[in-house]
Amino acid sequence: METPFPTTDFQFTLVGQIQSIEGANQLVLSDGSRFPVAKTPVDIPPQVQAVEVIPRISSSGLITNLSINSYTSPETENVQADRCFFIGQIVQLGKKTQLVQFKVKGPEAKTLKLMLRDPDPQMKIGQLWQILAVRKGQSLHIQQARQLDAQSEDPILASTTNNSDIPTNTLSLYIELARKALLRKTELEDWELRTPKQRRKKWEWEAIHQATQQKARVQVGTMSKQASVYCYPQLPTISNQTPKDKLPEKTRLVVTPLGAAKGIGASCFQILIGPYEIVLDCGTRPKGYDPLPALEYLENPHLLLVSHSHQDHLGAVPVFHSRFPNVRIVCTPGTRELAYIMLTDCLKVQQFNEDSPSLFDETDLEETLFFMETVPIGLEFSPLPGLKVRFINAGHILGAACIYLEYGERTLLYTGDYNTTSSYTTTGLRLADLPTADILITESTYGADTHPARKTQETALLEAIAEIVQAGGNVLIPAFALGRAQEILLAIRTSALFHKLSIPVYVDGLVRSVTEVFRNNLELLPPTVQNLLNNSAVEPFFNPQGTPPIIPISHPRERHLALSKPSVIVASSGMLIGGPSVYYASILLEQEKAALFISGYTDEESPGRLLQNLKPGDEIELDGKQVTVRAQIRRFNLSAHADKIGLTQVINKVSPKQLVLIHGCGKALYELADSGELKSKYYIHIPEIGEPVVCGEVPRHISQKQIAKIGRPLEFELTVETEYGGAWLHVPEQVANEDPRWQMLTSSGLLKAKWEGNYLKLMPVTHKHLLREQVHQKAIASAEDCCATCTFFESSTCRCPDSALFEFPVDPAGKCPEFSHI
Repeated sequence: METPFPTTDFQFTLVGQIQSIEGANQLVLSDGSRFPVAKTPVDIPPQVQAVEVIPRISSSGLITNLSINSYTSPETENVQADRCFFIGQIVQLGKKTQLVQFKVKGPEAKTLKLMLRDPDPQMKIGQLWQILAVRKGQSLHIQQARQLDAQSEDPILASTTNNSDIPTNTLSLYIELARKALLRKTELEDWELRTPKQRRKKWEWEAIHQATQQKARVQVGTMSKQASVYCYPQLPTISNQTPKDKLPEKTRLVVTPLGAAKGIGASCFQILIGPYEIVLDCGTRPKGYDPLPALEYLENPHLLLVSHSHQDHLGAVPVFHSRFPNVRIVCTPGTRELAYIMLTDCLKVQQFNEDSPSLFDETDLEETLFFMETVPIGLEFSPLPGLKVRFINAGHILGAACIYLEYGERTLLYTGDYNTTSSYTTTGLRLADLPTADILITESTYGADTHPARKTQETALLEAIAEIVQAGGNVLIPAFALGRAQEILLAIRTSALFHKLSIPVYVDGLVRSVTEVFRNNLELLPPTVQNLLNNSAVEPFFNPQGTPPIIPISHPRERHLALSKPSVIVASSGMLIGGPSVYYASILLEQEKAALFISGYTDEESPGRLLQNLKPGDEIELDGKQVTVRAQIRRFNLSAHADKIGLTQVINKVSPKQLVLIHGCGKALYELADSGELKSKYYIHIPEIGEPVVCGEVPRHISQKQIAKIGRPLEFELTVETEYGGAWLHVPEQVANEDPRWQMLTSSGLLKAKWEGNYLKLMPVTHKHLLREQVHQKAIASAEDCCATCTFFESSTCRCPDSALFEFPVDPAGKCPEFSHI
């Protein structure tokens, strides 16, 4: 008889007898080993049993207790006892202790942490391995191990088809199902399966058929054993497409914002380029009302490109997919990895927050994630005939990219969110990577600000934390779960000050889940993080036994641990709109020894922004509770966005014919637009939602004088012809006839010339100047003591410091008591 517990790829069988010892159940094995049983099925008989267990293993590698997952009667044959089979990812590796910790998917997709002895010398943090371990006393020792992401012709097949004690009914079964599904779908054999990924209750592979270069994605459910296949649409390579000179010389290029216009939230843009309708990003607004972009403007979209995985750029992608299920969705690999956790969180908020409208369900979410295609940063690809696309590293968060489009003679660059400064988790946007473009759509979040030096801000934050904790207080850092939180954790992890003090750091909420994605994709992080990993052999984020200890909070009941002693707490959300940071803030704000440190951008109406303006004794409502502020509140600028200097550098490098400013509030947008350097060089648009920006059309608000300054050459050549009695300066016909600046210069038919060193400066002589000169000459002819004959009269201006008219324009015929012939 077998109890129908959920099955799992994790297998660990022990043969023993359940006994009650000192009032607690223990599993007693034949060699005398005893293990406390934390979870026991109510109907398990006491006699000797073969039981499948889930062990809990301490940081020292000892089994502390067991949960019984299933059991079998003693008569069952071929029981392989004291053996542990699983596929796991290495998250911690101790060189001196000879211990290695794996992250493993257990029953019902729960995550297990297993600490084993005798690691393979080739093991590195982040790798996926297939393990056979044996129990020796109170510990598990690795007996056989195979890396599943080794670089070979077919690493997955090689790791599961050789003779081995590792059971072939685990991953190899799913590989076989995946291959059969690919064969049925494509009628092609010999597919190469890349490194496997565990997706909750599924295994997933990217696949490529070497002979045809066809790409596909395949998933197999671990419970259902059902396989799903998505084949990437195949198009001719760029070199085989229609030559550029055969495409129309002039193609349409129209940009229409569907969100993030004159504000931040619901970023989404309709791009009409050539024959195509392209959508860039599809995000949501953070507040409950009106969360979606204006998708009703879309007619027949051909493609959706996603810049990065923040909710305001990604959150409505499942809605888009449900409305346009046949439209391809493409992003970078990092964005897709993070999309799993970010969109899942978005779904949870919908389900548990009554004020949040229901936008999509779990089916929409799963389908969207499955059909999201990925292309690496820097690789030019062609998702539609004649259309070239390239993702450019944006330096904002993991996977973030600027998006470059080219069709025929038209080009466009959409920045998404970007930062020109490098950080712990990203390499900053390099200006050298940016192409020129007809239209540049750029975020303007900090268009009115200049950031202080990031390193200075990080140092100030760490010193402020140490000061509070050493005085016996707790520090809460509400942080954006994606990007900002990981920056702070790495800053703490690498700080010599924190290594000395060993201050405990607790991580809670969505921060913990997102950080797991970073841990699982270390190859996408900058070389500095990978070097840290290789040199220390300790994973760079969570490390409860490290110095300093960084401890994830896995359940709300553990939150009291973070508050029980001086500590640092990094929790979502960054604006204190929701999440565990609100819980911690409601407690710590009333403690004089505590502190709350804001680390970046906050909406004007968010609790995080309101707190920054409060003084000790003021009150604020958090999660329905009235809180009196007694804690220290400070703000540190660790922004992942470019400031005004960085924005201007990017704009000048791209040098667009037309500049579209989006993703910013009024002050940021208009101060950036009014910058003299930009205003004199570009047609600048600050459109409303639904307002089209057409390439080649001048914005209505730009004056003729301003138009004269934009788009015209700053230099041109004159030819000089010397004749008897003088010389002629010949101006190019195009300049004389078409440049309004030249027409204004020569409106009177006369020019004034002035030598400035070796340079000749030409200045206009206007009709007003001529009239004033006539008045001047008439006043001189009258021989009266007037301004025209005064020593202090210069260029129609009074230069006498004692006169009431000093430095004012004056009438040449005027008279002044300070008149002087001298």
